[in-house]
Amino acid sequence: MSFSQQQLDDLLEDLIALTNIPDSQEQVQRLSQLCLLLIEQIDDSEKVRAALAQLLSGCQPNPARLIP
Repeated sequence: MSFSQQQLDDLLEDLIALTNIPDSQEQVQRLSQLCLLLIEQIDDSEKVRAALAQLLSGCQPNPARLIP
């Protein structure tokens, strides 16, 4: 499935709006829900985990895992 530039821009704006809130605990909750929904929709948790690992490997310092 390919997206137009406008669709990609709209998606990015939605993702920014989802997490652009001052409450960091709410940000974590929203990102957690998004990840779970993506895993369900993609129906391949290993691909999602690999994509997240790739993204996190480029973050310095490494992000802390906040969910016990």
